Amino acid sequence: MKNCPCCSNVLIPKKVSSHYGVYLEIDQCEHCGGIWFDKYELVSMKPDDVYSLDIDFKDNINCNSLKCPNDGTSLKLLRDPIIPKDVLIYYCVNCFGMWVPIQSLRRYKEYQKERIETRKKQKETSLPKDLDLKIEEILSKNVENNKIENMEMEISKFISIVILILRILSFFIRK
Repeated sequence: MKNCPCCSNVLIPKKVSSHYGVYLEIDQCEHCGGIWFDKYELVSMKPDDVYSLDIDFKDNINCNSLKCPNDGTSLKLLRDPIIPKDVLIYYCVNCFGMWVPIQSLRRYKEYQKERIETRKKQKETSLPKDLDLKIEEILSKNVENNKIENMEMEISKFISIVILILRILSFFIRK
């Protein structure tokens, strides 16, 4: 049985779904609402599942010293330039578990969802910057090649007609 790193109440196991179609078992405090994630669970949890964790929790809970519910190690604040500054994520240096207050989890999962959507749109719409120029260049060369081919075709028709006329004339000249 794990205890809350913030307020020492018992953590309740909850199931949430992951990006990979399996369920994760995370631990939530029913007093302060914070959630303990074992290694890799925080990033694996689907963003929309954060709303299934809504409980009536108390605001303004001050956590004095956060200790890992697995091994009692003091938790460290995760500092990462990718994570929004208003998101507080604490981690254990031994087991790599993470403690996230519920408000920070909501904000983090909203941010994660935005990033996923942005990446999807970029994959759908973004092409290399010079691709349009290359396409235009290829098309213009194709048009030029078509013009040259048409000109060659017309010249070959003309030459064929001239050769035919010369053959006919040569036939009459021989006689």
